[in-house]
Amino acid sequence: MWHFYCPNIIYGEDAIDFIEKIKGERCFIVTDKTIEDLGYLKILTDKLDKFGKNYSVFADVVPDPHEEDVMKGKDKCIEYNPDIIIALGGGSVIDSAKGIWAIYEYPEYTLDNINPFNDQLYDFANKAKFIAIPTTSGTGSEVTWAAIISRFQDNAWRKMSLPHMSLVPTYAIVDPIFPMGMPPKLTVNTAFDALAHAIEGYISSWRNEFCNALGLKAIELIFKYLPIVYKDGNNKEGRDLLHQAATMAGLTFSNSQVHLGHAMGHSFGAIFSSHHGEAVGLFLRYVTQYLLNSPVEPNESIEVYSNIAKKLGWAKWSDDPKKAAYVVVEKINELQKEVDFITNLKDLGIKREDFDSNLGKLISLCYQDPSSVMAPRTPNKEEFTKLYTYAYEGKDIDF
Repeated sequence: MWHFYCPNIIYGEDAIDFIEKIKGERCFIVTDKTIEDLGYLKILTDKLDKFGKNYSVFADVVPDPHEEDVMKGKDKCIEYNPDIIIALGGGSVIDSAKGIWAIYEYPEYTLDNINPFNDQLYDFANKAKFIAIPTTSGTGSEVTWAAIISRFQDNAWRKMSLPHMSLVPTYAIVDPIFPMGMPPKLTVNTAFDALAHAIEGYISSWRNEFCNALGLKAIELIFKYLPIVYKDGNNKEGRDLLHQAATMAGLTFSNSQVHLGHAMGHSFGAIFSSHHGEAVGLFLRYVTQYLLNSPVEPNESIEVYSNIAKKLGWAKWSDDPKKAAYVVVEKINELQKEVDFITNLKDLGIKREDFDSNLGKLISLCYQDPSSVMAPRTPNKEEFTKLYTYAYEGKDIDF
Protein backbone atom coordinates (compact mmCIF):
# COMPACT_ATOMS: atom_id res chain seq x y z
CA MET A 1 0.00 0.00 0.00
CA TRP A 2 1.28 3.46 -0.85
CA HIS A 3 -0.12 6.97 -0.58
CA PHE A 4 0.30 9.56 -3.30
CA TYR A 5 0.49 12.96 -1.62
CA CYS A 6 -0.59 15.99 -3.60
CA PRO A 7 -2.01 19.44 -2.80
CA ASN A 8 -4.87 21.05 -4.65
CA ILE A 9 -3.10 22.37 -7.76
CA ILE A 10 -4.35 25.43 -9.60
CA TYR A 11 -2.29 26.10 -12.72
CA GLY A 12 -2.18 28.22 -15.83
CA GLU A 13 -2.56 31.90 -16.60
CA ASP A 14 -4.41 33.87 -13.89
CA ALA A 15 -4.28 30.91 -11.48
CA ILE A 16 -3.55 33.43 -8.71
CA ASP A 17 -7.17 34.62 -8.91
CA PHE A 18 -8.21 31.39 -7.18
CA ILE A 19 -7.11 32.91 -3.87
CA GLU A 20 -10.41 34.77 -3.82
CA LYS A 21 -12.21 31.44 -3.36
CA ILE A 22 -10.05 30.29 -0.41
CA LYS A 23 -11.72 30.94 2.93
CA GLY A 24 -9.77 33.10 5.34
CA GLU A 25 -9.20 36.81 5.86
CA ARG A 26 -5.77 37.14 7.53
CA CYS A 27 -2.82 36.19 5.32
CA PHE A 28 0.76 35.86 6.51
CA ILE A 29 3.01 36.19 3.46
CA VAL A 30 6.47 34.58 3.52
CA THR A 31 8.83 35.86 0.81
CA ASP A 32 12.26 37.45 0.26
CA LYS A 33 13.66 40.84 -0.65
CA THR A 34 14.33 39.86 -4.26
CA ILE A 35 10.71 38.91 -4.86
CA GLU A 36 9.68 42.21 -3.30
CA ASP A 37 12.15 44.21 -5.41
CA LEU A 38 11.02 42.49 -8.63
CA GLY A 39 7.44 43.58 -8.00
CA TYR A 40 6.04 40.07 -7.59
CA LEU A 41 4.97 40.73 -4.02
CA LYS A 42 2.91 43.68 -5.24
CA ILE A 43 1.16 41.43 -7.77
CA LEU A 44 0.05 39.26 -4.85
CA THR A 45 -0.85 42.06 -2.45
CA ASP A 46 -2.83 43.89 -5.13
CA LYS A 47 -4.90 40.74 -5.55
CA LEU A 48 -5.38 40.41 -1.78
CA ASP A 49 -6.49 44.06 -1.61
CA LYS A 50 -8.94 43.41 -4.43
CA PHE A 51 -10.31 40.32 -2.66
CA GLY A 52 -10.69 42.14 0.67
CA LYS A 53 -8.09 40.08 2.53
CA ASN A 54 -5.72 41.48 5.14
CA TYR A 55 -2.05 40.56 5.20
CA SER A 56 1.29 40.87 6.96
CA VAL A 57 4.58 40.34 5.13
CA PHE A 58 7.69 38.51 6.36
CA ALA A 59 10.32 39.16 3.67
CA ASP A 60 13.48 38.10 5.51
CA VAL A 61 14.02 34.70 3.89
CA VAL A 62 17.53 34.19 2.49
CA PRO A 63 18.87 31.55 0.08
CA ASP A 64 19.56 28.23 1.81
CA PRO A 65 17.57 29.42 4.83
CA HIS A 66 18.99 28.94 8.29
CA GLU A 67 17.15 27.58 11.29
CA GLU A 68 17.24 30.99 12.98
CA ASP A 69 15.41 32.56 10.02
CA VAL A 70 12.54 30.10 10.35
CA MET A 71 12.21 30.69 14.08
CA LYS A 72 12.15 34.45 13.50
CA GLY A 73 9.36 34.01 10.95
CA LYS A 74 7.48 31.75 13.35
CA ASP A 75 7.46 34.47 16.01
CA LYS A 76 6.10 37.01 13.52
CA CYS A 77 3.47 34.55 12.36
CA ILE A 78 2.26 33.77 15.87
CA GLU A 79 2.07 37.50 16.59
CA TYR A 80 -0.12 38.11 13.51
CA ASN A 81 -2.31 35.01 14.05
CA PRO A 82 -3.27 34.32 10.40
CA ASP A 83 -5.77 31.84 9.00
CA ILE A 84 -3.84 31.62 5.70
CA ILE A 85 -0.08 31.35 5.21
CA ILE A 86 1.17 32.22 1.72
CA ALA A 87 4.66 31.37 0.48
CA LEU A 88 5.67 33.44 -2.55
CA GLY A 89 9.08 32.56 -3.92
CA GLY A 90 11.45 29.75 -4.77
CA GLY A 91 12.36 26.67 -2.79
CA SER A 92 14.03 28.55 0.06
CA VAL A 93 10.91 30.63 0.64
CA ILE A 94 8.48 27.71 0.41
CA ASP A 95 10.63 25.51 2.64
CA SER A 96 10.91 28.28 5.22
CA ALA A 97 7.14 28.75 5.13
CA LYS A 98 6.61 25.02 5.73
CA GLY A 99 8.71 25.22 8.88
CA ILE A 100 6.86 28.34 10.01
CA TRP A 101 3.51 26.66 9.30
CA ALA A 102 4.34 23.59 11.36
CA ILE A 103 5.61 25.54 14.37
CA TYR A 104 2.74 28.00 14.14
CA GLU A 105 0.42 25.03 14.58
CA TYR A 106 2.52 23.72 17.50
CA PRO A 107 4.38 26.69 19.07
CA GLU A 108 6.21 24.44 21.52
CA TYR A 109 7.99 22.70 18.64
CA THR A 110 11.51 23.14 17.36
CA LEU A 111 12.57 21.98 13.88
CA ASP A 112 13.65 18.68 15.42
CA ASN A 113 9.98 17.87 16.00
CA ILE A 114 9.35 17.90 12.24
CA ASN A 115 10.12 14.31 11.34
CA PRO A 116 8.22 11.39 9.77
CA PHE A 117 7.76 9.65 13.13
CA ASN A 118 5.78 12.47 14.76
CA ASP A 119 2.17 11.28 14.61
CA GLN A 120 0.90 14.48 16.24
CA LEU A 121 1.65 16.33 13.02
CA TYR A 122 -1.09 14.41 11.24
CA ASP A 123 -3.55 16.52 13.25
CA PHE A 124 -2.58 19.56 11.29
CA ALA A 125 -3.73 22.76 9.60
CA ASN A 126 -6.19 23.59 12.36
CA LYS A 127 -5.05 27.22 12.51
CA ALA A 128 -4.17 28.05 8.91
CA LYS A 129 -4.29 26.82 5.35
CA PHE A 130 -1.02 26.96 3.42
CA ILE A 131 -0.77 28.35 -0.14
CA ALA A 132 2.50 27.83 -2.01
CA ILE A 133 3.12 30.05 -5.05
CA PRO A 134 6.40 29.16 -6.82
CA THR A 135 8.21 31.95 -8.65
CA THR A 136 10.85 29.65 -10.15
CA SER A 137 10.35 26.56 -12.30
CA GLY A 138 12.40 23.96 -10.55
CA THR A 139 12.29 23.12 -6.86
CA GLY A 140 8.85 21.51 -6.80
CA SER A 141 8.59 22.49 -3.14
CA GLU A 142 5.03 23.68 -3.76
CA VAL A 143 3.88 20.04 -3.91
CA THR A 144 6.35 18.19 -1.66
CA TRP A 145 6.16 17.02 1.93
CA ALA A 146 9.65 18.03 3.05
CA ALA A 147 11.59 21.20 3.76
CA ILE A 148 15.35 21.76 3.56
CA ILE A 149 16.67 24.06 6.30
CA SER A 150 20.33 24.63 7.21
CA ARG A 151 21.74 24.25 10.72
CA PHE A 152 25.29 25.17 11.69
CA GLN A 153 26.82 21.96 12.94
CA ASP A 154 30.40 20.62 13.01
CA ASN A 155 31.72 23.87 11.50
CA ALA A 156 29.47 23.64 8.43
CA TRP A 157 25.98 24.68 7.42
CA ARG A 158 24.41 21.23 7.24
CA LYS A 159 21.22 20.96 5.19
CA MET A 160 18.57 19.22 7.27
CA SER A 161 15.73 17.42 5.56
CA LEU A 162 12.52 17.95 7.50
CA PRO A 163 10.02 15.42 6.10
CA HIS A 164 6.44 14.85 7.14
CA MET A 165 3.44 14.02 4.98
CA SER A 166 1.45 16.85 6.55
CA LEU A 167 3.82 19.48 5.14
CA VAL A 168 2.21 19.16 1.71
CA PRO A 169 0.71 22.62 1.06
CA THR A 170 -3.06 22.94 1.06
CA TYR A 171 -2.93 24.67 -2.33
CA ALA A 172 -0.23 25.05 -4.98
CA ILE A 173 -0.84 27.98 -7.32
CA VAL A 174 1.27 27.49 -10.45
CA ASP A 175 0.85 30.75 -12.36
CA PRO A 176 3.31 31.50 -15.20
CA ILE A 177 3.20 35.23 -14.48
CA PHE A 178 5.84 34.73 -11.77
CA PRO A 179 8.66 32.90 -13.61
CA MET A 180 8.32 35.22 -16.64
CA GLY A 181 11.03 37.51 -15.30
CA MET A 182 13.59 34.84 -14.44
CA PRO A 183 17.02 35.51 -15.98
CA PRO A 184 18.45 32.83 -18.31
CA LYS A 185 20.97 31.37 -15.84
CA LEU A 186 18.40 30.98 -13.06
CA THR A 187 15.94 29.52 -15.56
CA VAL A 188 18.49 26.88 -16.56
CA ASN A 189 19.64 26.06 -13.03
CA THR A 190 16.12 25.59 -11.68
CA ALA A 191 15.04 23.59 -14.74
CA PHE A 192 17.96 21.19 -14.22
CA ASP A 193 16.85 20.81 -10.62
CA ALA A 194 13.44 19.75 -11.93
CA LEU A 195 15.03 17.43 -14.49
CA ALA A 196 17.06 15.78 -11.72
CA HIS A 197 13.85 15.36 -9.70
CA ALA A 198 12.12 13.64 -12.60
CA ILE A 199 14.98 11.36 -13.67
CA GLU A 200 16.13 10.43 -10.18
CA GLY A 201 12.54 9.89 -9.06
CA TYR A 202 11.94 7.60 -12.04
CA ILE A 203 14.63 5.17 -10.87
CA SER A 204 14.46 5.62 -7.09
CA SER A 205 13.84 2.62 -4.85
CA TRP A 206 10.37 3.97 -4.06
CA ARG A 207 9.33 4.60 -7.66
CA ASN A 208 5.76 3.76 -8.61
CA GLU A 209 3.54 4.06 -11.66
CA PHE A 210 1.93 7.34 -10.62
CA CYS A 211 5.37 8.93 -10.30
CA ASN A 212 6.65 7.34 -13.50
CA ALA A 213 3.81 8.86 -15.52
CA LEU A 214 4.38 12.37 -14.17
CA GLY A 215 8.16 12.05 -14.30
CA LEU A 216 8.17 10.98 -17.94
CA LYS A 217 5.97 13.92 -18.93
CA ALA A 218 8.13 16.31 -16.94
CA ILE A 219 11.28 15.08 -18.71
CA GLU A 220 9.59 15.48 -22.10
CA LEU A 221 8.45 19.04 -21.36
CA ILE A 222 11.78 20.18 -19.92
CA PHE A 223 13.74 18.91 -22.93
CA LYS A 224 11.27 20.59 -25.28
CA TYR A 225 10.69 23.93 -23.59
CA LEU A 226 13.88 24.75 -21.69
CA PRO A 227 15.82 25.59 -24.88
CA ILE A 228 12.89 27.70 -26.10
CA VAL A 229 12.64 29.68 -22.86
CA TYR A 230 16.42 30.00 -22.61
CA LYS A 231 16.46 31.76 -25.99
CA ASP A 232 13.27 33.75 -25.38
CA GLY A 233 12.37 34.28 -21.75
CA ASN A 234 9.14 36.03 -22.76
CA ASN A 235 7.70 32.98 -24.51
CA LYS A 236 4.44 32.55 -22.59
CA GLU A 237 3.68 29.01 -23.72
CA GLY A 238 7.19 27.86 -22.90
CA ARG A 239 7.14 29.49 -19.46
CA ASP A 240 3.74 28.01 -18.65
CA LEU A 241 4.64 24.45 -19.66
CA LEU A 242 8.11 24.57 -18.07
CA HIS A 243 6.45 25.77 -14.85
CA GLN A 244 3.97 22.89 -15.03
CA ALA A 245 6.83 20.44 -15.72
CA ALA A 246 8.61 21.56 -12.55
CA THR A 247 5.48 20.86 -10.52
CA MET A 248 5.08 17.44 -12.15
CA ALA A 249 8.71 16.69 -11.34
CA GLY A 250 8.07 17.80 -7.76
CA LEU A 251 5.19 15.35 -7.47
CA THR A 252 7.43 12.65 -8.94
CA PHE A 253 10.27 12.88 -6.48
CA SER A 254 8.18 13.75 -3.43
CA ASN A 255 6.31 10.47 -3.86
CA SER A 256 9.27 8.35 -4.96
CA GLN A 257 12.37 10.21 -3.69
CA VAL A 258 15.57 11.51 -5.24
CA HIS A 259 18.91 9.79 -4.70
CA LEU A 260 22.67 10.16 -5.19
CA GLY A 261 22.74 13.34 -7.27
CA HIS A 262 20.79 15.20 -4.62
CA ALA A 263 22.84 13.76 -1.75
CA MET A 264 26.01 14.95 -3.51
CA GLY A 265 24.41 18.29 -4.39
CA HIS A 266 23.22 18.92 -0.82
CA SER A 267 26.71 18.17 0.51
CA PHE A 268 28.45 20.26 -2.11
CA GLY A 269 26.15 23.22 -1.49
CA ALA A 270 26.74 23.01 2.26
CA ILE A 271 30.51 23.36 1.79
CA PHE A 272 30.84 25.55 -1.31
CA SER A 273 27.53 27.50 -1.29
CA SER A 274 26.67 26.64 -4.88
CA HIS A 275 23.18 27.04 -6.34
CA HIS A 276 21.23 23.87 -5.57
CA GLY A 277 19.89 23.39 -9.10
CA GLU A 278 23.32 23.96 -10.60
CA ALA A 279 24.87 21.31 -8.31
CA VAL A 280 22.27 18.57 -8.72
CA GLY A 281 21.98 19.25 -12.45
CA LEU A 282 25.73 18.91 -12.86
CA PHE A 283 25.87 15.64 -10.88
CA LEU A 284 22.94 14.19 -12.87
CA ARG A 285 25.14 13.05 -15.76
CA TYR A 286 27.78 11.45 -13.52
CA VAL A 287 25.30 9.67 -11.29
CA THR A 288 23.42 8.31 -14.31
CA GLN A 289 26.65 6.89 -15.74
CA TYR A 290 27.52 5.40 -12.34
CA LEU A 291 24.20 3.56 -12.15
CA LEU A 292 24.49 2.28 -15.71
CA ASN A 293 27.97 0.92 -14.93
CA SER A 294 26.77 -1.22 -12.02
CA PRO A 295 28.48 -4.64 -12.06
CA VAL A 296 25.38 -6.32 -10.65
CA GLU A 297 23.47 -8.50 -13.11
CA PRO A 298 20.80 -7.92 -14.14
CA ASN A 299 21.36 -4.17 -13.95
CA GLU A 300 17.92 -2.70 -13.34
CA SER A 301 19.18 0.80 -14.17
CA ILE A 302 19.74 -0.25 -17.78
CA GLU A 303 16.15 -1.42 -18.02
CA VAL A 304 14.74 1.76 -16.44
CA TYR A 305 16.80 4.25 -18.47
CA SER A 306 16.17 2.23 -21.63
CA ASN A 307 12.47 2.56 -20.86
CA ILE A 308 12.79 6.36 -20.61
CA ALA A 309 14.68 6.62 -23.91
CA LYS A 310 12.27 4.41 -25.82
CA LYS A 311 9.09 5.98 -24.45
CA LEU A 312 10.35 9.47 -25.30
CA GLY A 313 11.32 8.42 -28.80
CA TRP A 314 15.04 8.87 -28.23
CA ALA A 315 15.66 5.22 -29.11
CA LYS A 316 13.87 2.55 -31.10
CA TRP A 317 11.91 -0.16 -29.33
CA SER A 318 14.09 -2.71 -31.13
CA ASP A 319 17.34 -1.18 -29.78
CA ASP A 320 19.51 -3.11 -27.37
CA PRO A 321 18.53 -1.96 -23.81
CA LYS A 322 22.08 -0.92 -22.89
CA LYS A 323 22.47 1.11 -26.08
CA ALA A 324 19.11 2.80 -25.48
CA ALA A 325 19.91 3.49 -21.83
CA TYR A 326 23.11 5.35 -22.65
CA VAL A 327 21.13 7.63 -24.98
CA VAL A 328 19.79 9.28 -21.79
CA VAL A 329 23.34 10.33 -20.90
CA GLU A 330 23.83 11.67 -24.43
CA LYS A 331 20.60 13.66 -24.21
CA ILE A 332 21.59 15.18 -20.87
CA ASN A 333 24.93 16.23 -22.38
CA GLU A 334 23.21 17.72 -25.43
CA LEU A 335 20.76 19.73 -23.34
CA GLN A 336 23.56 21.04 -21.11
CA LYS A 337 25.46 22.29 -24.15
CA GLU A 338 22.36 23.79 -25.77
CA VAL A 339 21.60 25.97 -22.75
CA ASP A 340 25.22 26.65 -21.70
CA PHE A 341 24.94 24.67 -18.47
CA ILE A 342 28.12 24.05 -16.48
CA THR A 343 29.53 20.51 -16.85
CA ASN A 344 32.27 20.25 -14.21
CA LEU A 345 33.00 21.54 -10.72
CA LYS A 346 36.29 23.27 -11.46
CA ASP A 347 34.49 25.70 -13.77
CA LEU A 348 32.74 27.04 -10.68
CA GLY A 349 36.08 28.60 -9.78
CA ILE A 350 36.86 26.20 -6.94
CA LYS A 351 40.59 25.73 -6.48
CA ARG A 352 41.84 22.15 -6.52
CA GLU A 353 43.46 22.46 -3.09
CA ASP A 354 40.16 23.71 -1.59
CA PHE A 355 38.29 20.86 -3.25
CA ASP A 356 40.74 18.22 -2.03
CA SER A 357 40.84 19.57 1.53
CA ASN A 358 37.04 19.38 1.79
CA LEU A 359 36.55 16.05 0.02
CA GLY A 360 36.34 14.03 3.24
CA LYS A 361 33.71 16.37 4.64
CA LEU A 362 31.70 16.18 1.40
CA ILE A 363 31.58 12.40 1.62
CA SER A 364 30.70 12.46 5.32
CA LEU A 365 27.74 14.74 4.62
CA CYS A 366 26.61 12.39 1.82
CA TYR A 367 26.39 9.51 4.27
CA GLN A 368 24.25 11.67 6.56
CA ASP A 369 21.82 12.44 3.72
CA PRO A 370 18.89 9.98 3.50
CA SER A 371 18.80 10.44 -0.29
CA SER A 372 22.12 8.60 -0.62
CA VAL A 373 20.49 5.19 -0.10
CA MET A 374 17.55 5.57 -2.50
CA ALA A 375 19.42 4.62 -5.70
CA PRO A 376 19.71 1.05 -7.05
CA ARG A 377 23.49 1.29 -6.49
CA THR A 378 25.09 2.74 -3.35
CA PRO A 379 28.67 4.07 -3.45
CA ASN A 380 31.27 3.19 -0.85
CA LYS A 381 33.75 5.82 0.34
CA GLU A 382 36.17 5.14 -2.50
CA GLU A 383 33.41 5.42 -5.11
CA PHE A 384 32.06 8.67 -3.61
CA THR A 385 35.61 10.04 -3.77
CA LYS A 386 35.88 9.11 -7.44
CA LEU A 387 32.41 10.47 -8.25
CA TYR A 388 33.30 13.88 -6.83
CA THR A 389 36.76 13.84 -8.41
CA TYR A 390 35.48 12.88 -11.85
CA ALA A 391 32.79 15.56 -11.60
CA TYR A 392 35.45 18.11 -10.66
CA GLU A 393 37.54 17.20 -13.68
CA GLY A 394 34.65 16.60 -16.09
CA LYS A 395 35.56 12.94 -16.75
CA ASP A 396 33.02 10.32 -17.79
CA ILE A 397 32.37 7.70 -15.11
CA ASP A 398 34.11 4.45 -15.99
CA PHE A 399 33.50 2.42 -12.83
